Amino acid sequence: MKTTMTRSVKGRVRYYTLELIPNLFGEWMLVRTYGSIKKLKPTGVIREIYNDAEAAVASMQLLISTKHKKGYVECCRIKNG
Repeated sequence: MKTTMTRSVKGRVRYYTLELIPNLFGEWMLVRTYGSIKKLKPTGVIREIYNDAEAAVASMQLLISTKHKKGYVECCRIKNG
């Protein structure tokens, strides 16, 4: 699952992408990427490992609700499976 959110801050468009990726060890990785739309490289990338999908999805939902409170709007969501 992957979702991208954007918001405008002082005339600059910021993005925040959350992606859930399974690994070969049965764990799930939540990758958070954020930055400015105008820059080629992201400002930051944070990777977190979870033992099961339920914990990873719960963390992702919490981050999405937090970002909504800060003014981010979902522009696209991709669900796999």
